[in-house]
Amino acid sequence: MAGLIDRIARLEAAAVPPSTGKYLTFQVEASQGTPTGDIVTFLRDRGHAIHSEDQVFVMNLGAHLVATGAPIRDLSPDLLTEKDRAAAPPAGRWPMGCERFTFKLDSPGLNA
Repeated sequence: MAGLIDRIARLEAAAVPPSTGKYLTFQVEASQGTPTGDIVTFLRDRGHAIHSEDQVFVMNLGAHLVATGAPIRDLSPDLLTEKDRAAAPPAGRWPMGCERFTFKLDSPGLNA
C-alpha cells in the first residue's frame, strides 16, 4: 500500500507543470529613490497578480514630481488578473510588440 501511495505522489508531482515566471510591467508614481521591492509589495497588496518568480519592470513616472514619503500611486487602468498574467511573456524575454525608439533631450544650455 505504501508503494502505491508513493507512486501516486510521484505521478501527481510529474503532472504539475513547473511554475514559470512572467515579465510584467507597471507604471507608478512614487518619490525618487523608492525601492522597487516596496513598489512591488504595494502592487501585490493592491491586488495585482504578481508571483515571486515574476520579473517586474516598474516605470516610476512621477519620481521627480512626488514629494518624499508620499504614498505610491498605481497608474494601471485595471488590476492584473491571473488570466492577464498567464498571457504575459515569459520572464527573461522582452515583451513582443515593443519596438526600438529614440528620443532627444532638450538641453538649450548646451547649444550655446
